[in-house]
Amino acid sequence: MELRAVNLNLLASLAALLEERSVTRAAARMGVTQSAMSSSLAQLRALFEDPLFRRGAHGIEPTPRALSLAAPLSEAMRLLEQTLAPEAFDAATSRRTFVLAASDHVELVVLPRLLRRLEKVAPGVRVEVRPWGLHEVPAMLARGEADLMIGFYGALPPRHEAELLFDDAYTCVVRRSHPRVKQRLTLESWLELGHVLVSQQSGARGSVDRALEARGLTRKIGAQVSHFLLVPLLVARTDLVAAISESVADAFAAPLGLRRFPPPVPLPAGRVGQVWHEQMTADAGHRWLRGIIRDVVGTGRGARSAHGRQMPKPPVSQP
Repeated sequence: MELRAVNLNLLASLAALLEERSVTRAAARMGVTQSAMSSSLAQLRALFEDPLFRRGAHGIEPTPRALSLAAPLSEAMRLLEQTLAPEAFDAATSRRTFVLAASDHVELVVLPRLLRRLEKVAPGVRVEVRPWGLHEVPAMLARGEADLMIGFYGALPPRHEAELLFDDAYTCVVRRSHPRVKQRLTLESWLELGHVLVSQQSGARGSVDRALEARGLTRKIGAQVSHFLLVPLLVARTDLVAAISESVADAFAAPLGLRRFPPPVPLPAGRVGQVWHEQMTADAGHRWLRGIIRDVVGTGRGARSAHGRQMPKPPVSQP
């Protein structure tokens, strides 16, 4: 007997008949009429080439063939129901490892809060972070090598989805005893100083460069580094200046003795979001993780995919 030739509804009817030992009660259980259940029984008899049930004193009695089918049929129905049931994720008992692609800036802002929450609600869940400092969506999401990218990004590749998490405005920092910056940071002195640029790409331009070019101005790059969190230390030990995220300045300005100033030209805020491949959208554990991350950063903005739902505006690069 080939499974593809079997109407699975007949097997459900057989399971009901075996448990109820009554055509009337089996019909009620299946939500069909008594005549429909009688028709199903006739098809089952033809399928198994056996009467399956005979009339008894208190309903219908299964034949030996029907009794031999009871246990394997019950197990098969249980497995089928389990397969078709909505996927569940129990955070309290899960031992799942989630892989995040993120820059050190995002690790600083998001990871401590995320790990504190996991300690409370999902002590067995583990987070593994893969370094990702580029302002684009990594291919590792589509390959299934990472669950989420959290950071700056531009256009979404096809079959990816994104959710804006937070905006992070920029502030300018110099060391406290800087010999050329006194009470305020003027545009003139700002342009005369060497700037720190964060990028992993040669010849990159940041938000400061674009803002200055719009005014016909340029700046001098004193150093280009690949990690955000190195910038405060460099500024603290040199006469360089840097425009950094306020969240980074909040963590390092006081310990390193940095002075903060408003940027002499307006700079758009950096926009940090979480991005994932659509193959993970319906995954119960993945949905839970996205919700936890959204909650710990204190926002709840609508997600949009590359197919036309609401998306955050393209974020800007680190100055």
